[in-house]
Amino acid sequence: MDQITASIRDMYEKYPYPTGAPNNRLGSDVDLILSYGARAPEGAGPRQVLDAGCGRALGLIGAATFQPEVQFVGIDINRVGLAESKTAVDQRGLKNIRLQEVDLMSLDGLEAPTGGFDVIHSSGVIHHLSDPAASLGLLRENLAPHGLINLMVYGRNGRDPLLKTAAAIDVLFPDGTPLVDRVALARQVATFGTDGVLKGSRFADTGEVNDVEMVDRLLNANETTYDIASLWQMIDTAGLRFVRWAEPLDWQVELQVPASDLRDRLLKLPIFEQYRFLEMVLCPPMLEIMLAHKDNAPRPELGMADIANAVFRVSPEITIGTSVRHTPAGPRTETLELRVRNQDPVPITAGPTATALLAMREWGDDLPGRELQQKFAALGLAPADIPAVILELVRVEVLYRPYR
Repeated sequence: MDQITASIRDMYEKYPYPTGAPNNRLGSDVDLILSYGARAPEGAGPRQVLDAGCGRALGLIGAATFQPEVQFVGIDINRVGLAESKTAVDQRGLKNIRLQEVDLMSLDGLEAPTGGFDVIHSSGVIHHLSDPAASLGLLRENLAPHGLINLMVYGRNGRDPLLKTAAAIDVLFPDGTPLVDRVALARQVATFGTDGVLKGSRFADTGEVNDVEMVDRLLNANETTYDIASLWQMIDTAGLRFVRWAEPLDWQVELQVPASDLRDRLLKLPIFEQYRFLEMVLCPPMLEIMLAHKDNAPRPELGMADIANAVFRVSPEITIGTSVRHTPAGPRTETLELRVRNQDPVPITAGPTATALLAMREWGDDLPGRELQQKFAALGLAPADIPAVILELVRVEVLYRPYR
């Protein structure tokens, strides 16, 4: 274990991260993630998932709870966090989680499945290592040919207020003062910065967060932040390729920039330059992406001719909300709205799509394309409208196409 890794372990064992309870985080549904890639999974048996840097396993436990047919492996160097995680796993009787103490800079001792993992999660971890690109390359070596990596690293532009606050704290401690002796004064600096460098930022609450969050934000033993260019360089160095953003809607010029000469000009630029512009102006604090082997690719878009032979499933990352008025003639749906992941809810007006959404709240099984069309026809949708409705529901990620 190198010196930086040892320092990181010491910090997180003193302040195990994150706090809170297990949760079913977005981006954890294995079949949904695999549907983004062009290569179909090979072989039989349960899907295999690695959480590389699972911490206290809050997301891992949530994912395993809702996907009992999937086998999960959680690795970390934080022995305190792993011990807490094992207790939580045992208390819940989860049989599909295995925990290991493994250094992400070597992956020595990792018990990987034959053929590699179907999905690898690494959220907020490799940017704390001495060589993030090398670690990402090791993860690639343990990824199945069809597999995808869900990676989150810190965004340099979005975290600038924190970086400046951390630099100010370093001025107060030039002599390597122990971590536990820096926390109280760091909180005072963050509180002082509420009217300065942190004012109006996403991190304005830093002076009020708990000690674990305070240490992670401002007193971290090591971290690297990324912009789009440096992130793409690391991806290439690691032998991987970009597949999509975890939240593509945040990176679409058509949605983020109002209709204007500015938007028209941006849309003429290459997509990479569009991403760079949005990053510099909107300053996301995290960059979360899906990656694959270089010989894999994003899955081709669905066409009209593909519908009949495709298989569809309702996405686990949507919420369909309604308000119902009880009238003498019976309950009547007054309003309908659709929320995709953490986006703002979108009102859906009466029409074929609204009819389809209302029905899909009750669907739980995979539906072959022909059967899906029959269901929509039985709801009263005009046959001529049905293909367009299906394509729109796929486009906005209400429906997706799982590999079977």
